[in-house]
Amino acid sequence: MKFRRWLLILLPITGFAANLETGVDALARQDFATALKEFKPLAEAGDVVAQVNLGNLYLKGAGVAQDYAEARRWFLQAAAKDEPMAEAKLGILYYYGLGLKKNPAEAASWFRKAADQGNPTAQAILASLHAAGDGVPRDNVMAYYWYSRAAEAGNEDAAAGRASLEEEISPGDRDEALRLLAESRKAAAERDQQALEALARSSGEAKTETTGATAIPARPRHKPPRKQHRKRPHRSRH
Repeated sequence: MKFRRWLLILLPITGFAANLETGVDALARQDFATALKEFKPLAEAGDVVAQVNLGNLYLKGAGVAQDYAEARRWFLQAAAKDEPMAEAKLGILYYYGLGLKKNPAEAASWFRKAADQGNPTAQAILASLHAAGDGVPRDNVMAYYWYSRAAEAGNEDAAAGRASLEEEISPGDRDEALRLLAESRKAAAERDQQALEALARSSGEAKTETTGATAIPARPRHKPPRKQHRKRPHRSRH
């Protein structure tokens, strides 16, 4: 059910949310025909979650005839919006040559895009490619680094891969991988801090807009001038 949880987290706040959730529920029931019916118009309207899921249906031939070219088309649209799951799916298509010529180097490029955005599955796959020199240069430093990042995110395959790599990686390569890992953690912490600060500024500006309107000063109330009483001339009594 991990797949379903990912979908629910990414439900957009739009009028399409109800239809998207209907599609998600249909997937959970393995009612692929209903899922296809719900996802397709949303995907055509540009919804990235629907695009990824529609691509998956075409990739697996679930509720529709299997069509790798159509799957790739929807994954590309989602990847254009920097969706890491779509990027990882494109990596799979290129790695196994599904509907196109097998291209491990192109696959590694897509896995790297997804890995850079924090997708643990893509990170584990990229690590294994570096460990084997498959589509990328063989590099124990990068293999250990990506295995570590994926393992920290809870990927069990990555943890097992890193444990296996421990037997052959040199102390110097391990130290370099750990240095890169420390830099990555620091950069991530800085990005999180910047995001929090930006959110705080945005909230402050929104509050100012709603409560900080400039008051229009009241017009001064002018009192009418006092009526001047003319003194009567004093008559002298004779």
